[in-house]
Amino acid sequence: MRTTVAEQQIESVTRTLRGLAWEPTRNTIMDKVKRPRQSVQAPHVTCEIVLRQLRKHDFAVLSTTAEDARPASAGVTYGVSQPGQNLALYVMTRTHLQKARNIARNPQVSPVIPLPRRLMWFLPPPSIQVRGRAQILDWTDADGTEMFRHFWMGQRTLAAHQEAHRRGESRMCFLKITPDPIVSTYMVGMRIWELRRRMEAGAAQVVIPADHWR
Repeated sequence: MRTTVAEQQIESVTRTLRGLAWEPTRNTIMDKVKRPRQSVQAPHVTCEIVLRQLRKHDFAVLSTTAEDARPASAGVTYGVSQPGQNLALYVMTRTHLQKARNIARNPQVSPVIPLPRRLMWFLPPPSIQVRGRAQILDWTDADGTEMFRHFWMGQRTLAAHQEAHRRGESRMCFLKITPDPIVSTYMVGMRIWELRRRMEAGAAQVVIPADHWR
């Protein structure tokens, strides 16, 4: 019995959704067939896992948009607000650098946080992709300073900026990034061999609950 291309697509999507522990309906299947495959909420990734990983690491690649609408990316050291506080990422930089100038014109940013592996370090690392809005704060901001005091690299960064201030530098600042509620991840909470057959199964989205923005 011959099958159409659409029927083959439906069967393929059905197998994918069942592999993610979903019970697909025809509406769900048709929606997946008509539109490009998107990330989904998956049982292997939770809000708690994402927040724990964000606080465990301190390096991100921060993407901003330049005046000519071209993307710009830079590696940055970041700190995360403590549990019980409004969720935010803090970056320390200087106002004359491109990322700060870009944010002054367009506050939309996207930090990507790689999560390096201790074992099998030669494989691509899992990652957390955040979108949000950034604002420029004074370098003496109390919340930003407190965040950077919580980890070794932050302490070194604070000390370097304080020394620069003593030498007359006045262009230091904090960037405060407020994430959007939906955070995307890839390979977080998964073993590398689980992706051998379906690489797209590693993509997921997590919703950060409203109580993190009190």
